[in-house]
Amino acid sequence: MKNNSLTYDVLVIGAGPAGSTAARFAAQKGVKVLLLERREIVGLPVRCAEYVPLPIHRYVDLKASGILVQPVRSMQTYIEGESVTEMTAPGVMIHRDRLDQKLADLAVEAGVEIKTGVQAWGITGGRVTARGKYRPVTIYSRIIIGADGPSSQVGRWMGNRPGNNLIAAQIRVPLNRPLDHTRVYFRPYLFGGYGWLFPKGETANLGVGIDPSLKERLPEVLNRFKEERVAEGLIENEILSRGGGLVPVGGLTRVREKNMILAGDAAGTCHPITGAGVGNALVSGEMAGQAAAEAVRRGNFQPLEEYEDDLISYLGGRLSHAVQKRKSMIANWSNRDFLENIHHHWIAFKEYYRDET
Repeated sequence: MKNNSLTYDVLVIGAGPAGSTAARFAAQKGVKVLLLERREIVGLPVRCAEYVPLPIHRYVDLKASGILVQPVRSMQTYIEGESVTEMTAPGVMIHRDRLDQKLADLAVEAGVEIKTGVQAWGITGGRVTARGKYRPVTIYSRIIIGADGPSSQVGRWMGNRPGNNLIAAQIRVPLNRPLDHTRVYFRPYLFGGYGWLFPKGETANLGVGIDPSLKERLPEVLNRFKEERVAEGLIENEILSRGGGLVPVGGLTRVREKNMILAGDAAGTCHPITGAGVGNALVSGEMAGQAAAEAVRRGNFQPLEEYEDDLISYLGGRLSHAVQKRKSMIANWSNRDFLENIHHHWIAFKEYYRDET
């Protein structure tokens, strides 16, 4: 980045699934796209449980790219240590870093220019200032897409307030036996969230996501959850790697302001109950990229307004229902009947879907 002033049709900030997909679909329409990623290496560190639904195949060939680890046939739910239901949930466990890197490669193949180790810091008069391993640079772009995660800088430029998040910590551990399903655990001490065990061949991702009011206790909570799984005989008492981050659970944010739109976690597309985000990130990224390219072609922001309407139409009802379920679940967390509370607020049970719009 030798020049101190650059001009593009579309600037995408954040090279996760939403950002790389948005950049790719915009470039395929013939516009000039710059993709900025603040991390030096796309996809690292990994902050994901690494389970994705099967429809992701529409965006990337998981087998050919070495992303696929193993198939998953179902999800088992445990409440207070007891298995209470198994839900058919076909999907795959992946190497998330390889997924992000492949999506970024596909964007570059479509004509996107990508710069890593560069972070967007501010915006003045429609011009973005970015800093990184080179001197500060000013970037002018007709359209800006924020795909920069739950603490989105672009969202702040738009005037959005910080959203609701769970705090999560995850470790990779050795499995004692192969599993063909994911496991989700609800215990009262996992306040406002849950624990998970997601198999990756001979290892598994084991983690917890809890209410941020328990931030100081997160290491203690994760250790307790790990010791329970060791006692079950599922895993070895060994930690191979660590990770963590925020899980946005507030539902859709305001996703458009003038020439700026948001996609993926920055837009709040992550499911407020399950924490699943990759599938919705890819879809929103495709929609955002196409809208940005069309706005450039038309010379107005009408396609960005249409993107906002389309995203609300596609995800708004489901995510709003999940937000209300989350509020109700937390309000009833300490009630006497913990089992009944989870039955009413977790997707594996029919009670969750009552009154869904």
